[in-house]
Amino acid sequence: MKKTATLIIFFLCLCFSVKAQDDEGFATFGEDLIEDQKDFLGFMLLPGSSDLMRFYQVHINKDGSFKYTQLTMDSFVNRAAGRERTIANPNGVNFFSQFGIKNPGIVGELWKLRYKEYPYQTKGQPEPGWSNNAEYPEMPSPAQFEMLKQFGIERLSSVCYGDLCFMLLSCMENHDWVSRYKGQALSNGGENFSSDGDDVFVD
Repeated sequence: MKKTATLIIFFLCLCFSVKAQDDEGFATFGEDLIEDQKDFLGFMLLPGSSDLMRFYQVHINKDGSFKYTQLTMDSFVNRAAGRERTIANPNGVNFFSQFGIKNPGIVGELWKLRYKEYPYQTKGQPEPGWSNNAEYPEMPSPAQFEMLKQFGIERLSSVCYGDLCFMLLSCMENHDWVSRYKGQALSNGGENFSSDGDDVFVD
């Protein structure tokens, strides 16, 4: 109960505060959540083979390194909703309901965190993305990355996983959070193209 209460307090502060957050307070939050569990669901803000984002099942090895098994977006959604069996959700919990996510389809809008415009040609006219990076419109501005750091996303190649990925999805349904994200100052974001260390990715 104590861990659940702490999680709810953190989540409410993250979504509804309109002031800039100091990311130091969140640096070890994920570590507290993985004391027993070793497998999680997550995503990365880089295109995959069939989706605009990459979706993963994340395994934390005994030595602290990570192994990432790539999923399709549909498989991610089904596992997150408890409809598809996975060690990352052994009890079949509906994480969308648990984190107050009204529309699981918000997963398909993750591209908006990165892009100013939908990156591919389509017959219709998609809504614009949320990036306000004038110099690199295909990625968030540094100020927007500061907001994403609270969810473990420091660069495009960072994987947001576990409770943090569902907190981010829930915040994406919150108009105040989205307005604050879109309103971050325009600035150069090129340094965030770098990749993470030697983690193992499995397609």
